[in-house]
Amino acid sequence: MVFSSYAFIFGFLPVMIVGFYLLKYLNYHRASNIFLVFGSLFFYAFWNVLYLPILIGSILINYLIANRILSIKSVKLGGGKSLLIIGIIFNLGLLGFFKYTDFLLENFNLFNQILNLNFNIPLPHIVLPLAISFFTFQQIAFLTDCYKNVDINDLREHGKKIDFIDYCLFISFFPQLIAGPIVHHKEMMPQFKANETIPTQYQSIAKGLFIFSIGLFKKVFIADSFAKWANAGFSYVENGGVMNIIESWVTSLSYTFQLYFDFSGYCDMAIGLGLIFGIILPINFNSPYKSLNITDFWRRWHITLGRFLKDYLYIPLGGNRFGKLLTLRNLFIVAFLSGVWHGAGWGFVIWGALHGVAMVIHRIYLYFNISLRYANSKIYKIFCWFITFNFLNITWIFFRSQNLDGALNLLKGMFGLVWIELPQKFRFPLILEQIGGRNDTIIYLIIALIITLISKNSIEMLNSFKPNLKNAIFAGLLLYIALITLSITPYVEFIYFNF
Repeated sequence: MVFSSYAFIFGFLPVMIVGFYLLKYLNYHRASNIFLVFGSLFFYAFWNVLYLPILIGSILINYLIANRILSIKSVKLGGGKSLLIIGIIFNLGLLGFFKYTDFLLENFNLFNQILNLNFNIPLPHIVLPLAISFFTFQQIAFLTDCYKNVDINDLREHGKKIDFIDYCLFISFFPQLIAGPIVHHKEMMPQFKANETIPTQYQSIAKGLFIFSIGLFKKVFIADSFAKWANAGFSYVENGGVMNIIESWVTSLSYTFQLYFDFSGYCDMAIGLGLIFGIILPINFNSPYKSLNITDFWRRWHITLGRFLKDYLYIPLGGNRFGKLLTLRNLFIVAFLSGVWHGAGWGFVIWGALHGVAMVIHRIYLYFNISLRYANSKIYKIFCWFITFNFLNITWIFFRSQNLDGALNLLKGMFGLVWIELPQKFRFPLILEQIGGRNDTIIYLIIALIITLISKNSIEMLNSFKPNLKNAIFAGLLLYIALITLSITPYVEFIYFNF
């Protein structure tokens, strides 16, 4: 069950809305939050009920560790460090076991083959539980803040334990459970507490439905349309094929825009669902393809992941406090680990390393203040955008490809390293034959580029939203198109569900 499915839109979501607001109407405010918890756990178990004990177990263990840390610190200054370490090891161990075991064993076996050692460990093929990368980071952040006593006191009443229901909802709240945003307890748990007393906010519901409709349209109508060409192209190169230069660039750009509208659509839908239940989720996506440099890109793309890595990795490593050389090291480490976090594969490792190198180069560039001479020049800005966008487009290839051979084959085609003769008749169905392209494929790519660069993003539209007839018609039309498209296109999960 995904947000972009009939089961969710016409089944799960109406039940959750009716149940939640009925309980609030009857003044069972506490019960309404409990209802959200059980609904969120059902949503998670719907994917695979075997995942549920992992999530519940993680919540319980982290909750107990957090309260124990707080109780120790209340009587002993500086206490609780060993518990924090245990908690971090538990969370990272859980994540590492499920996410990286197969990858590590596969490379261990490969190393043995290279050394001609007759030693091979069978791969267990462990199934990755949904959302483990997200709820693991949230709970590591929570434990760390408990130890540092940061933004914690306001979550406890008269020195009592942190509210268990609020904590469960903080971790399991279904709009952000599967693929983020990675939320912070200080911005969520007070809202859950306040939601027990605040009356129904009808404007918030209207805003939620508005941006949810936009997100659904982005995902179903735009992203999934590009997915057909991207999947066909990557499948071809991953199986040893090399395409002509136009097919290759269309494939890479199709994935670049598929990923953009897929993740943007998900973020919109998550924010919309949160607003429907009176909860404001943090912005996680802010027109990243408008970026003029790689640093700006990471301030706009997966914003909450960048925030987490900055607060709990970059700053503890020293940030920029210990000289330029260590700053460059820290920047690289953060970008590299961001790549590793996204997935267990050499493609993600390379993608993270390339972004790390780019962050380092950009920071060195800033050290010389070269950009100050041209900062207001339109030509300079266009050049910066061109470099940044093409870097992103090229590095996404490693992010997407199932194997390195596929990524290299696509790059060969893009840059003409292998000569592939174009058809004599310049017709796009013939030129784009390997990816099933049409005459309008290039037009769609151009329109997508224009949308990402010129049009208002959904957050800007939300900030200026007014509950009037114009916006109702606009949202209704997008919703109608998306629902019709859902009935004629195959089911496609959100890309970030895989992480």
